[in-house]
Amino acid sequence: MERKRLLYLISSDPRVSPFDINMAYDAGFDAVIPYAGADVSSVTGLVQDIMFSRGPKGARFSSVFFSGSDLTAAEEMLAAARRSLFEPFLVGLMVDPKGGYTTAAAMLAKVAALAKARGLGEIARLRVLVAAGTGGVGKAVAAMAARDGARVTLTSRRPEAAAAAVREITSLFQAGVEPRPAPSEAELARLAREADVVLATGAAGARLLSRASIASLKGPKVLADVNAVPPSGIEGLNPQDDGAEIAPGIFGLGALIVGALKNKVEAALLKDLLAAEKAPVLDGGAARRKAEEILASG
Repeated sequence: MERKRLLYLISSDPRVSPFDINMAYDAGFDAVIPYAGADVSSVTGLVQDIMFSRGPKGARFSSVFFSGSDLTAAEEMLAAARRSLFEPFLVGLMVDPKGGYTTAAAMLAKVAALAKARGLGEIARLRVLVAAGTGGVGKAVAAMAARDGARVTLTSRRPEAAAAAVREITSLFQAGVEPRPAPSEAELARLAREADVVLATGAAGARLLSRASIASLKGPKVLADVNAVPPSGIEGLNPQDDGAEIAPGIFGLGALIVGALKNKVEAALLKDLLAAEKAPVLDGGAARRKAEEILASG
């Protein structure tokens, strides 16, 4: 009997994202089964039902993907799933909270390559500003950059929100990030002038830096945006810009360029989840490595 390759997509959100469902089918899974509104207390029972129902030889034909917009919930569910597994009942596991890890990995890989090409050097030497960084992508890319050795500052309009985001980053990733309030564009622009890299990770349609603010920056700097919904987070940065000089010495990466690599990263991880001989555990670190691997391969 030919075993079906099944993916259980578990999210703490009220609805499971169609984005991940579509990506999983395109990666080759035979069926994707969504579970919305899950919490950590439900994970052990779900995972053990998944693995026991197919027997020792069939368990590897099932995989579990933890999503949702809450990073802490997703990481806690992944940890609970790992504790639930034992030989020979192993299933593949992946975590990518609302695409945050694959997007962050793609953004940082592209930024690091552009910074090196434009003479700024390795990411470990740079000052990175994560603007409006309290969402999943902002927290993930701040953690990844800090773990790569960069000096990272994360902003929010509200100081308490920036501080809460940094506490979560410290707890989940043991990465050192500085919280800074930026209640106005003028304050954000001042912080941008002190940085080598500015990553705009705000909500869709939120303008963070105007053309005037960008004109006040002294290069070389790299600016990147993950927001493809007009207006862009960085005015004058086209979603398809791939290293374009948007102001003297200011080089930009647009949201569609970041998104194209993000999709490749997620697709590659899902294929690993599907086909790896040994049941993998794919987390933010795996996403970061995969992004670098894809860029290096051309």
